[in-house]
Amino acid sequence: MTEVEKFQEIFSGLDIAYGTYVIDKNRQDGKQVGKAKVVREPPTDELWVKHLDGVEPSLGIIPIRADNTCIWGCIDIDQYPLDHAGLVEKIQSLGLPLVVCRSKSGGAHVFAFTKSPVPAGDMQEYLRGVAGLLGEAGREIFPKQAEILVDRGDTGNFLNLPYFGGDNGTRYAFKPDGKAATLAEFFDLYEANAQEGPLEAPKVPEPAENPVKDGPPCLQALCAQGFPEGTRNNGLFALSIFLKRAFPSAWEDKVAEYNFKYISPPLPNNEVQIVIKQAGKKDYQYKCKDIPLSNFCNSGLCRTRKFGIGAQGPDAPLLSSLSKYNSDPPLWFLDVNGRRIELETEALHNQTIFQKACMEMLNLLPPTLRKQDWENLLNALLKEMVETEAINEASEDTSLVGRFTDLLEEFTTHMQQAMEKDEILLGRPWRNEEDGMTYFRMKDVESHLKRNNFQGLSAPRMAQRLRDMGGEPIPMMIKRRTTRCWRIPSFQKQDSSFDTPTVRLVGGSPF
Repeated sequence: MTEVEKFQEIFSGLDIAYGTYVIDKNRQDGKQVGKAKVVREPPTDELWVKHLDGVEPSLGIIPIRADNTCIWGCIDIDQYPLDHAGLVEKIQSLGLPLVVCRSKSGGAHVFAFTKSPVPAGDMQEYLRGVAGLLGEAGREIFPKQAEILVDRGDTGNFLNLPYFGGDNGTRYAFKPDGKAATLAEFFDLYEANAQEGPLEAPKVPEPAENPVKDGPPCLQALCAQGFPEGTRNNGLFALSIFLKRAFPSAWEDKVAEYNFKYISPPLPNNEVQIVIKQAGKKDYQYKCKDIPLSNFCNSGLCRTRKFGIGAQGPDAPLLSSLSKYNSDPPLWFLDVNGRRIELETEALHNQTIFQKACMEMLNLLPPTLRKQDWENLLNALLKEMVETEAINEASEDTSLVGRFTDLLEEFTTHMQQAMEKDEILLGRPWRNEEDGMTYFRMKDVESHLKRNNFQGLSAPRMAQRLRDMGGEPIPMMIKRRTTRCWRIPSFQKQDSSFDTPTVRLVGGSPF
């Protein structure tokens, strides 16, 4: 197996599309800014070769496959500058089977690999747990979707691959000693860290006495690794919330004890008393979005803990991974709490219609946000949105016009045909063999569309589509009265017969 074939095998993903990223400029913090696009074509062998040869643009692969599985995932640590060697050392100390690569902008892509496909949702859950252990919670996780709607044009999000330019590039992996790895050495790192079978949730390191038993995993990790500088007060306050729940009759003494054991250096006594007084005012919820908890958050696991966030945790749905498919009109795909839904523009723009769509598809009613907050949320999603390359890349049968044409053909060829012109009044299409045209009433077509739950194409646009097909409105005299009809060039008939399967009975008739 060649190096290209090995690389392709390791990073294989969705086989019907790939990603490109055209860089426009560099930000002051080093982040390269550009536009991400998905090309709805298979990633050819030539593209893989060009990537390793360093021929622009680099190759982006979508990790989630059409069957919603994957063999690799990644945590995108979008931070500049970044201590890559320190990150590798921390991963080793935690015993995590991961490979760190330098991203194109100088951040880090932390990869997890599996030898066989696993559900994309399992990979997401695993990497969220890893990110929490590393103090990198909230970073982008790939695959971004647990499921994609391939048959509707959805493709998911891509990640730019490492080793653009091979051994001469800057997107290399790091060896355990923190030095750059050649492509051949990367293959060794892959073999050493690729996991067999189902992914096992990463374990939170805990001291022997387990100070945060049945509590938030973020506090367990912080007690084991230490609270970062500048977070001692917030950290002790979070511990006090846990201690009130776990030791309701002795929590104040426990706060003082935990201050000396797990806060380094310990806070002075007067500050500890301020924390105790504040915590005693009411039953607070954990401040999951505040540092240091936010960096080590694993909300999914925390909800299962007796003294975690539980049912009282944040209940606003998580909206992420917006994709635009350039059909006519556009289709939008959005992750809502990890579930992929398809939306039309109006449903994405109008919060009330969006809530209705969530009820119909997810049995979920998102809380109503203020108009300004909703617009800010949409703008944030649109800023990170990925779209298909061009409108002519969209499959015709996924556009409204394309679906209308399919249903029109079905109405004029598959439905019961009129034997003579007068039967148009019975709602049947009449095919005139002399002029090669098919005649029908528009209201009968609209009834057929309604039966097939088709909507969204206005009457003027349907009329325009009929004209584009060579059709025209025409008055016809039927049963001594004028009837407004349309005529269009007849669709091709289905001339091939279908074979009827023959059932062979062994041993004669059963009757």
